[in-house]
Amino acid sequence: MKLYHYVHCPFCVRVRMALGFLDMPYESIVTQYNDEKTPIDLTGKKMLPIMEFDNEAAMNESLDIIKKLDSKALISFDLYKNHEAEIEDLLSKIGSDVHSLCMPYWIWTPEFTTESRKYFQEKKEVKRGPFKNLIKNKEQFIDSLNETLKTLEERVSSFYRSDILTVADIMIASHLWGMYIFPEYQFSEKVHSYLQLVKKQCRFDYHVDFWK
Repeated sequence: MKLYHYVHCPFCVRVRMALGFLDMPYESIVTQYNDEKTPIDLTGKKMLPIMEFDNEAAMNESLDIIKKLDSKALISFDLYKNHEAEIEDLLSKIGSDVHSLCMPYWIWTPEFTTESRKYFQEKKEVKRGPFKNLIKNKEQFIDSLNETLKTLEERVSSFYRSDILTVADIMIASHLWGMYIFPEYQFSEKVHSYLQLVKKQCRFDYHVDFWK
């Protein structure tokens, strides 16, 4: 199997975490953000992650990919189905703040070249405005994220509303993981411990593609 992905992308991280949890080998292909041809050739649209299976059509919806990979249903979807609106609302709030805080820093990781950095910044600034203003206004995004994480803490025991890892934990952790790159920010002890527990269960390493 081949996984085409962006390292920073939470939807791509979802699939990487699921692959780790299932202990399934795959070929990692970190795709440049300005590479439009590869995803369009594979699925007809510029959207990652893409999982290419042997002798089958490639797929690029993260949850559909996870369901296909998990033929023995080892990653439970029941809790997500029962609390879908609640979880999606949480992810929307987390994603909005994390992206505003982290995009100006993601582009300086080894994932990006000069060309893909320029492409990414131009695309994202159309929606969120100049990156320099995101950094200047970081305190408002941090305050908003902290309020959201208070809600998360109330719902986490070992895992999100559960004593075992479910797909909800993979979805939440993948959205939050990017914050580890943000300078001056520190998760609460409870949130950090939660994320590290998910990491351990999923055998996950954020930048493994660049050092292994």
